Amino acid sequence: MKKLLKDRYVILATCFALFGVIMFWQLFNLQVIHGEDNYEKSQNRLLSDRSIPAPRGNIMDRYGVPLATSRQGYTVQIVKTHLKTPELNEMLLNLTKVLEKNGDNYTRGLARYLNTENGQIVYGTSLTKIESDAEKIEKLKKDIGIKDKYFNATNPQEIFEYFKGKMMFNISDKYSLEDAYRIATLRFELTIQGFTPQNTIALASDVSRETVAELEERHDDFPGVTTELMYLRRYNDAQLASHVVGYIRNIDSDTYNKKKDQGYKMTDLIGKAGVELAAESYLKGKDGLKSIEVDTVGRTTKQLSENAPIPGNDVILTIDTKLQKVALESLEKNINYIRSQADYKKNFGDAVAGTAVAIDVNNGEVLAMASYPGYDPAIYLEGAENRGAQDLVQQWISDEKNRPMRNRAIQDIYAPGSTYKPLVGIAGLEEGAIGRYEKINDTGKVNIGNKDFFCLEYRETGYFTHGPIALAKALETSCNIYFHELGDRLGIDKIDKWAKIFGLGEKTGLDIGAGVEEKGIRANPEYKAEWAPRINKWAEGLALKEGRKFTEDEKEKSAWFRADTAQVAIGQLFNTFTPLQLANYVSTLANGGKKYKPHVIKKVVKYDGSVVTETKPEFEQVPVNPATIEAVKEGMLAVAEGSEGTAQGLFDSLTYEGKKIKVAGKTGTAETGIANSSSNALFVCYAPADNPKIAVAVVIEKGVWGANSAPVAKDILEAYFNQNNMSTVNDTVKSEAVVFTR
Repeated sequence: MKKLLKDRYVILATCFALFGVIMFWQLFNLQVIHGEDNYEKSQNRLLSDRSIPAPRGNIMDRYGVPLATSRQGYTVQIVKTHLKTPELNEMLLNLTKVLEKNGDNYTRGLARYLNTENGQIVYGTSLTKIESDAEKIEKLKKDIGIKDKYFNATNPQEIFEYFKGKMMFNISDKYSLEDAYRIATLRFELTIQGFTPQNTIALASDVSRETVAELEERHDDFPGVTTELMYLRRYNDAQLASHVVGYIRNIDSDTYNKKKDQGYKMTDLIGKAGVELAAESYLKGKDGLKSIEVDTVGRTTKQLSENAPIPGNDVILTIDTKLQKVALESLEKNINYIRSQADYKKNFGDAVAGTAVAIDVNNGEVLAMASYPGYDPAIYLEGAENRGAQDLVQQWISDEKNRPMRNRAIQDIYAPGSTYKPLVGIAGLEEGAIGRYEKINDTGKVNIGNKDFFCLEYRETGYFTHGPIALAKALETSCNIYFHELGDRLGIDKIDKWAKIFGLGEKTGLDIGAGVEEKGIRANPEYKAEWAPRINKWAEGLALKEGRKFTEDEKEKSAWFRADTAQVAIGQLFNTFTPLQLANYVSTLANGGKKYKPHVIKKVVKYDGSVVTETKPEFEQVPVNPATIEAVKEGMLAVAEGSEGTAQGLFDSLTYEGKKIKVAGKTGTAETGIANSSSNALFVCYAPADNPKIAVAVVIEKGVWGANSAPVAKDILEAYFNQNNMSTVNDTVKSEAVVFTR
């Protein structure tokens, strides 16, 4: 009996032990061997948090005309499910075929580094401009973060084999090169964006309804793939103001690392230029979040909670789209006309580009800022898969002749030529070097600092001179001799002082100019001392390359001479300013000495219409005598209205309600210093002369004569006054708060 009981206990203990081992093994199998897979499956079945993209804020002109907006479209997304690698690769290939069949693009970030061409793997768009293979591979490794010690590729095919192989995507050799590349393209996106059951990754944007319908119908064939509504950027005639509006592009890795704590994702688009960049913090909305219950194939079974997205703020510009359009079209029209008049003596038919800026003289609002040629911001919305778009972008970036990506109004600097003469007139009167009616005798030639200077008319005809003339007539006729002599009387320090006071050779502080606005150069002894050694080193190297000796006569002297001052006084030598500086200088003169800080962002408003921020006019009061301003204005009025004015008669047809609008301006012709090259053409003005409201500056590169750029200003003024009531325009400025900064 005792033996029987003992045997039963042994059997029972053995059973319990066996049961315990089985349980332990099953727990080990579930939690350790297949723990990660089971965790992911449980998470898939239970809960997934998905981001709800917020619409980017709109960009509108001063009258509410939309330039950049957001629209709804469908996106194809994916989350990680139970699929094994071979199944995932096959599913992704089928997904690309659905998209391609319906004419939809999918995200192809890999195309920036690797692409297919004629059955071969080639370098992608971001690497083609790099010369050596070693540099291309280093850039790829850095951008993608490859630190694998086994990565020793030396050409595109080897790089692709690395991605295709077991180290990365484990794509079977059964696939053709094209299909393997399709799979690798989407696997690349999953890898760099973090493929997990909780992270939703967008694979295609703005897809057709046909794709949406097919994916919904075949949801069992595409585990983890869903379609969602999202917001997409849309530009509306933004090419009219491309350099002002700017563009957005996929966030790069460096920027993402800096901004990921601010809610940015690797898939986000971010402002790269213009208002899109300057107002990025206002335009970007705050994404929402919804918690959902999903099944094993990633389909939503229940929504648990939702935090709605907050749309980005709208940015209202000071820009007038109609005025902007007129400025851009007039630049193109007049540049083409100038080219058609080539004589290959003065006009070499090389005019290709120009810029025009219009400013409200009473508050510093930029009404138009046109740069020709420009670009279309919408092209930047195209992904890496659109090779035509990427080629066009590369063409814009590398086009050194036309430079369409340059905002010439703030990024390029030009010798002002005779548009500088009103400034020298102001300096002469303020410093007591000349009286308003005091005359200087133009005899056709003057020697200053052992250098002969000539009256332009005398140089052209051999006998004509202006004779004794005062300031107003000197401005009307743009007499070089008058200003050469006046500059000599003043000295460079006093000229430089007043140029700085009026903002020439100084950044304006434009709200979209951070990091790109050029300061310009004021010709003075300090600059020459810094510049001369550098130019001599360059010239000496050029002479050596040409196999000749660099002579003492060629050497630029660092010392400042009287002849240098005489040249500066007519806007030559080293003087180079941005067109915006020229417009602002003339605006300051027009309004009696208020140097406003120009701006293009008028205000920022929330989606509910409440104002987030509004730009108030800021100005410095220039310490100039009103009588001085009036004396210079008299001469500038005569430029357009006087019998000998360099723009005489051009504005005679400019009227409002049957009344002639008088324009005060100044032409400028500036040599480029390049052989067989036309001179740059400049024109600055303001109107109406008796009650200034708008100031304009125009520069046409290789435009031959200053007067050739004046028709652009005329078109802008005509459009401005025809669409505004002169008695009311800008009257609201009187009630606005003004910040005095000086």
